[in-house]
Amino acid sequence: MQPLFIESSAGKLFAIYWPPAGETPLDKAIIHIPAFAEEMNKSRRMVALQAQAFSDQGYAVLVLDLFGTGDSAGDFGVATWQIWLQNIDTAIDWLKQQGVQSVDLWGLRVGALLAMDFASNSKHRIERLIAWQPVLNGDAFITQFLRLRVAAAMMDNNAPREKTSDLKQQLLEGQAIEVAGYLLNPDLIKPVAALRADRLSWQSVNEVAIFELVSSEDSPVLASNMQLLATLQEKNINVSLTKVVGNAFWSSQEISDAPNLIKVNSEKVGQWL
Repeated sequence: MQPLFIESSAGKLFAIYWPPAGETPLDKAIIHIPAFAEEMNKSRRMVALQAQAFSDQGYAVLVLDLFGTGDSAGDFGVATWQIWLQNIDTAIDWLKQQGVQSVDLWGLRVGALLAMDFASNSKHRIERLIAWQPVLNGDAFITQFLRLRVAAAMMDNNAPREKTSDLKQQLLEGQAIEVAGYLLNPDLIKPVAALRADRLSWQSVNEVAIFELVSSEDSPVLASNMQLLATLQEKNINVSLTKVVGNAFWSSQEISDAPNLIKVNSEKVGQWL
């Protein structure tokens, strides 16, 4: 495991790099695209555990802090969706400079939606895309995130009452707002709100593996994931949807993990080697 900085047009990007274990040649790599805001912080342990597992299987793994997040340059409040897309491009270029021949993307939550958007417009060919609990409707996610501010205001007798629709309108009109300690840049939020995974072109990806965490074996998978599965099958993209019983580690109060997810994801990746 090697912490490092990668130069980008927006500023230095912090990343942690796991080289492939043993004498495995450096030809396949996986880039992790993180979750949004506090979900990224809650997920770091799980991401590190999975990255180590991928490395043990013979993959190089690059876990990236996007511009304005983690230890990368910039403030969250000036990050834009376009900058984040460029960050992925920069990470791929860096890996190819190290000798990597093929790159897979591995996204969590909004990071999965970012990876999907990138794979629909990139000059790079993405061999495979791994999506952990993907956000597939950007507008619905933004509405949910804005509710954190509405709920906080309801707990404060001195705070004005707000509605998510009004907050969303402020963002659409170009006004930055703060939610849960994060300043939201309209140039970050507006592109997210316009995205739906089933409406993307998916022109630069060969295979998609979706993993959905559920609370029990009896829990059904989300209808949105089933819809995406059907959409990708219609596009003749090799796609799988795997249900895994485990904790929602990205949103739990305490740091937690989901060992079953690591197990089944590693088994899936093992089929690609």
